[in-house]
Amino acid sequence: MPDLVCDTSPLQYLHQTNLLFVIPELGRKIYVPPAVEAELDIGQRHGIDLPQLEHLEWINVESPQGISASRLLS
Repeated sequence: MPDLVCDTSPLQYLHQTNLLFVIPELGRKIYVPPAVEAELDIGQRHGIDLPQLEHLEWINVESPQGISASRLLS
């Protein structure tokens, strides 16, 4: 299985449909950038039903690093 980088939308919509358990089945390690963590925190403060990353042991919050990651951002 590959490592995956996950954005806010899959986390939000799979959480809201009670299907969040699907994500760790798709990859060996699941990474989210700190910006995703910040977006989820802001949404939670506005009362939106969003997952709390600290309760998901399969999530790794890490900043993108290296040349290969920077190509993905452009």
